[in-house]
Amino acid sequence: MFEAEVWAKVGERTCLRCHNREGEAKESEFVLEKTDECFNDVAITARNHDAFYTMATVITGDQSVLLQKIVGGREHGGGQVLKPDSTGFKILEWFVMRTLSPTSKPMSEVAAGVYKPTPFFEAVTMLTSPRLLRRVTLSLAGRLPTVEELKAIELGGLSAIDSILDTIMREDAFYARLKEGFNDVFLTVGIEDNAETLLSYDHFEKTRLWYQTHDFSHLPEAERERAR
Repeated sequence: MFEAEVWAKVGERTCLRCHNREGEAKESEFVLEKTDECFNDVAITARNHDAFYTMATVITGDQSVLLQKIVGGREHGGGQVLKPDSTGFKILEWFVMRTLSPTSKPMSEVAAGVYKPTPFFEAVTMLTSPRLLRRVTLSLAGRLPTVEELKAIELGGLSAIDSILDTIMREDAFYARLKEGFNDVFLTVGIEDNAETLLSYDHFEKTRLWYQTHDFSHLPEAERERAR
């Protein structure tokens, strides 16, 4: 739970910016390490957990120092990093609560007022069928939808897209776009028949032998190379 919630959503995104071995807070008692997703270093995660655990258990007044500093209290050098009503703060609040009282309920059962994440796709809105059709024809065939295609969408809605796609993908314009797409990957435009002609005169006649138009012979060797 620490790695997925506290570290991924708060520690790595906010605290690690300054609280690392080269950061502005490198002299503080709260120093974190960047984790490597490729190697999944359990030792680094454990050390980061211990750093958060230590800060969470230091109590001043009636609140953890971790929670005080994150909102800009106790002369925190980074100022206010999280607002008290933010999701990140509520995650840390839950972590402190679990640290000080290990027998408390797991995060999934904590009251809604403590931690209530919003759905990931809450703000996402889908394109209308006519706008989707417009994007499809422009992207795949380089043209606007025809009257017939617009009428098909109006009558059949999103389900009509499949048959329209089948028609578009038989057009010459689609195959031209397909070639352009593959060239974006393989960069084959300019090769006439084999690799030796990649820098052919037909394609590079204006820049080939460019050095012959500039005389740098009077310059010392080091300066001549820099000039070229």
